[in-house]
Amino acid sequence: MSLLANVPGGSCLEPPIQVSSRANETNEKLRFKIVEGLLPAQRTFCNDQKHLILGFIGGFGSGKTRALCAKAILLCMENPGTVGAVFEPTHILLRDVWMRSFDDFLEEYGIEHDFRVSPQPEYIIHTEHGSTTLLCRATETWNRIRGQNLSFILADEIDTSPPDVAQKASEMFLARLRGGKNPVLAVGSTPEGYKWCYRTFVENGDNDDRRMIKAKTTDNPHLPPGFIDSLYQNYDANLIASYINGEFTNLENTTVYHPFDRDKHWTDEQINKEDRIFIGIDFNVAACFCMTIIRRGDEFHVINEHYPKDTPAVVEKLINTYPDQLQRENLVVIPDAASRQRTTTNASESDLSLLKKGKLIVKAQSSNPLVADRVNCVNVLLLANRLKVHNSCKYLIKALEQQTYDKTGKPTKGIGGLDDISGPVDALGYAISYLAPLRRWTSGGSTIRIY
Repeated sequence: MSLLANVPGGSCLEPPIQVSSRANETNEKLRFKIVEGLLPAQRTFCNDQKHLILGFIGGFGSGKTRALCAKAILLCMENPGTVGAVFEPTHILLRDVWMRSFDDFLEEYGIEHDFRVSPQPEYIIHTEHGSTTLLCRATETWNRIRGQNLSFILADEIDTSPPDVAQKASEMFLARLRGGKNPVLAVGSTPEGYKWCYRTFVENGDNDDRRMIKAKTTDNPHLPPGFIDSLYQNYDANLIASYINGEFTNLENTTVYHPFDRDKHWTDEQINKEDRIFIGIDFNVAACFCMTIIRRGDEFHVINEHYPKDTPAVVEKLINTYPDQLQRENLVVIPDAASRQRTTTNASESDLSLLKKGKLIVKAQSSNPLVADRVNCVNVLLLANRLKVHNSCKYLIKALEQQTYDKTGKPTKGIGGLDDISGPVDALGYAISYLAPLRRWTSGGSTIRIY
């Protein structure tokens, strides 16, 4: 783009004459034409001007890339004279997916533009009030936008990038949003398991600065005949949920607690003064997970979770959080049986003795149940719809949805801390296997031996 394009016309001794735009229609008319041609979910995505982080999450063919194309032009109209950027996971996808789709979109709506392919691809979009530069880059080289001041950033299929790349890239994206009227990071992606999109829009969805718009493949009436039927015929249930319905599912392995459904196994129960509280505890360095359980008839409701850093902090947390139950001797802790021998601190006392010194009622088993039995205890209650989890228990919900089996057939384990996906479900399992143990059925009392 020539520097003279931004210089007002006229002589030095006269008031400057603004150079006319190359746009062939007003922003109002162009906006109307673009928005009119969008599907409902795409329209919601493009009209949102409130949120900093905006996600369009949908199945194959749900219109994600087209929604980003429309969003790009609308943002160019709102931010003349600035620079924006669009990212695809790789340079190949940038060329084969984004540039082809965007070229078709520009041609369809007759939008004036210039394109430069070297040294890096970029578009200059001409709208009524000026021109906007749109850089085209790859998410895999996210660190090369250091120093840029961008008014908006678009990212396509960010979940197909490795999780660490997507996380670091998003952090850099947000740091570069320094210009324009309403800076925004707008992403469109198919959900690829529990990756960046899940962490951003579900785990941290309570943040007011973000919003997720979901779409299904079946919402798009413009797909070729037979396309959706072919997906149903060739995909299993998990792939259908993700790639057609736009749902977050585990695409890597069989989940340990497969019956769990956050929309079904939820509770809004609260603690009453007369309630007897059971606390399942898994002791770990840096995060001791505590699951607070109450009974309602034959149902068990997990209504709170805590994660103090060590055993003394556990005792202090429980005493301060449940004083009424402590006074009434209705506070029962069910810890990991190994707490008899070990401690999360450097003290000479075991975790179990520290709990007892805090005047907590301790129901420690002589040994932990078999892992398979502990898992089955939880799954039996889930299948019977007798185990409920409060929405505030985000670490437990994450673990129930995401823990899988490793190559040896055992539930995956972490190394401690809040990111240890095994901690919350282990704490729950210790309590449930004590409160609702599996029944062992044996044959009747004959003493006859068969050799």
